[in-house]
Amino acid sequence: MTRQRIYVPRDAASLSVGADETAQAIVRVAAHRNADVELVRNGSRGLLWLEPLVEVATAAGRIAYGPPQVQAQIKAAADRRVANWMFWNPHGRYSVAGYPAGR
Repeated sequence: MTRQRIYVPRDAASLSVGADETAQAIVRVAAHRNADVELVRNGSRGLLWLEPLVEVATAAGRIAYGPPQVQAQIKAAADRRVANWMFWNPHGRYSVAGYPAGR
């Protein structure tokens, strides 16, 4: 089994939107699934929106969100009648695959 490195920030901004609870949930789920996870507590530099920024280390670099996660967040915002939101990627890499048509 390959160890999976997951980054969850621990700065004040991230803590205010549930970073500790998120980290605890990751550890709990990893233990339940018998997954080899290394949790790294880092800083977000205040770069977060509705939840703490969680990144997963991959061969392509750290990945925060892919198209399915972006689409799910857009849908959740629309379901809650949130009119304004923005895309942000900590590495400045964006893919049109996650954007809704007509936006």
